[in-house]
Amino acid sequence: FEFVYNYLYLANLRANWDEVKRQAEKAPQPEARRYVLPLSIDKADTGKNLVTLPYTTATATLRSDETIWLEPEVIFSGPRHAFEFPQINYRKYCGKPYTYTYGLGLNHFVPDRLCKLNVKTKETWVWQEPDAYPSEPIFVSHPDALEEDDG
Repeated sequence: FEFVYNYLYLANLRANWDEVKRQAEKAPQPEARRYVLPLSIDKADTGKNLVTLPYTTATATLRSDETIWLEPEVIFSGPRHAFEFPQINYRKYCGKPYTYTYGLGLNHFVPDRLCKLNVKTKETWVWQEPDAYPSEPIFVSHPDALEEDDG
């Protein structure tokens, strides 16, 4: 845990970059997951999956003690290919259905790429260059945008 909280301090990065990368390989890889929360519940649905969305495998099961058990759908995961700090086109899609999210790609906790993820199809696009270490993405929409990802 010490490494996870301290590795990106500038002094640590400057001291020994190769050691930071070596230690980062031991860190767990984050993944993007979708949880679906049911908005209406009928006690007659006990034991059934309450998620009716056609584009997800996430489940929400009502138990006999009236709790709901959630199982996520993993929408982005892979060895040495994590996805952190997700952003969407908030100006137009905050609180609305959206298709694209953008994230900082991590190679064992070393930020070295930007990723675009289609949350419905799980298709990804990656920008990466040698010795480039981007920060988290911020979506800036084109002023005359017609499409969600025009920016």
